[in-house]
Amino acid sequence: MKIPEAVKEQLKRPLGSLEVDFRRIKQLSRGHRITAVGDICTLSLLALGIRPHLAVFDYQFMRQKLDSGMVSILEAHFSKARHYRNPAGTLSEAIIKDAGRLMKEGGAVLIDGEEDLTALAFIMAGGKKDVIIYGQPHRGLVITRPDAKLKKKIGKWLAAAGALGHKVERHRRKDA
Repeated sequence: MKIPEAVKEQLKRPLGSLEVDFRRIKQLSRGHRITAVGDICTLSLLALGIRPHLAVFDYQFMRQKLDSGMVSILEAHFSKARHYRNPAGTLSEAIIKDAGRLMKEGGAVLIDGEEDLTALAFIMAGGKKDVIIYGQPHRGLVITRPDAKLKKKIGKWLAAAGALGHKVERHRRKDA
């Protein structure tokens, strides 16, 4: 599903708290299931000694290939990544459908395409113990705690893009 430009414009604002001091994130890693969306986000967490329960990456940063050392770090920590296709500017139906299972199982998801917008699917699938962390380019990391209000907002965006339909209601009920 292609994400409308109006929604992309709104996504330039963080969907949670913007954190520039990454060490504060270490406290969150205790008692929460961390999903990291993005290569630099995942690498930053690993550098802090935090191994995300689920890491989502595409071996790129700002549409440029990561250097081989960074790729090696990701491969060493996440040797059995599941593969999904998610073209730039889209959110694949497969990711939407599988997000909850992927978060439950943990590990890694290697995206063929672009991983940025997949954060929306993981926020929608997240529960009270989940924290989704993604990068806000040139600003820091965004810490998102999925709640009913945020899911409703994202649900409206995805419904406008022609996805989800009945799934939005199901996610809303789960958090109520």
